[in-house]
Amino acid sequence: MRTKSESKRQAIVAAATEVFLERGYEAASMSEISTRAGGSKATLYNYFSSKEALFLEVMACLASEMSQVYVRLVPGGDLPAVLQDFGEAYLDNLFSPELRALRAIVMGSGSRSEVGLLFYENGPKVGWGKLAEFMAAEMRAGRLREASPWTAAMHFHGLLHAECQVAMITGLVDELAPKEARPAWVASAVEVFLIAYGKPAA
Repeated sequence: MRTKSESKRQAIVAAATEVFLERGYEAASMSEISTRAGGSKATLYNYFSSKEALFLEVMACLASEMSQVYVRLVPGGDLPAVLQDFGEAYLDNLFSPELRALRAIVMGSGSRSEVGLLFYENGPKVGWGKLAEFMAAEMRAGRLREASPWTAAMHFHGLLHAECQVAMITGLVDELAPKEARPAWVASAVEVFLIAYGKPAA
C-alpha cells in the first residue's frame, strides 16, 4: 500500500514528465510543475532539491520503462530469432513519442548543461550494457565469435539504426520509418551482424 508521501512523489514526477516533454528542460519551470502536481513550490522542493534532480528522476523512470525491451535478450535460445524479436521491439521503442520528445530535449540542450550526460548514464548506457552482457554470454557459449562484447553491442545497435537515421534526426517517423518496414530492416541488420560475428560451424 502506497503512503501519502509516496503518492505525492509520484504525482510530482508525473507532472514533471508532462512539463519536461512538452517544454524541454531549459523552458520547464518548477512553478508550472508544482501547479500541475497540485501543490506549492515549497512542497516540491521538499521532495526534489533542484530542477536537475527532478529531471534526473523523470529520466530514470522513463529509462526504466523503456529498458523493458532488453528483457527479451535471453541467452541460449534461437539467436537469430532473439535478435529479430529484440530489434523490432527496440525500433518501436526508439520511435515512441516519449523517447522522441526526450531525445529532442537532449539534442536541444547541447553542451549548455549536463542533460546529455544525465540522459546517457540513465538511459542508453544501461541498455547498451545489458546488450553487451547478452553478447558476452553468447560468446562464452560459442554461438558468437570471441570479440569485445561492448563493440559487438554497438555494432548491432548501429545496424538497427542504419536505415532510420534520417527519421531520427528529422522526426519524420511515419514517412521515413513506417512501422511496416521495420521487420525487414531488422532482418537485414541481424543477417549482416551474424555474418560479422557468427561463429562458423565446425
